[in-house]
Amino acid sequence: MTKQLPLALGVGLASALAVYVALSRRAEPPAAAPPAEAFVSADEPADGAARRAAAKQAGELPVASGETIEVEAASLVPGRPVALRVFLGEPSKNAEPLPVRIYAADGRASETRGRLGDDRLDARVEIDPASLAPGRNIVEVEVTEFSHFPMRRYAIEVR
Repeated sequence: MTKQLPLALGVGLASALAVYVALSRRAEPPAAAPPAEAFVSADEPADGAARRAAAKQAGELPVASGETIEVEAASLVPGRPVALRVFLGEPSKNAEPLPVRIYAADGRASETRGRLGDDRLDARVEIDPASLAPGRNIVEVEVTEFSHFPMRRYAIEVR
């Protein structure tokens, strides 16, 4: 019995220490989440803010890989393409237009090409509004970078 007492005392102290450590960690305030506007995609060039402003001025919707942009269904005019300015992860290795696939929220798929900007860090993609459907539409751009999956994806939420 005397040998069991130190063992029980040691187990009890270890348990108390584990509870104390667990509770003291819970008392730390959680880290604040960064504001939504602080999000910057790794694909966005260093001068991304200026590029976004220039795209908007040209009537284009700027978007980085992994980002979702919202478009009102009422703004989609038949025959007038939706112009995107997509930011690429790195400069294209050639000046050829990039293959683009659009996957509509209703399951349809269509294809087009994206015309590269002068420095090949972004591309203009014109999408027929008939290719989009209410909900989340995915725009997939085939890039030239060396990768196991050389694609960039952009989302258009049609509301």
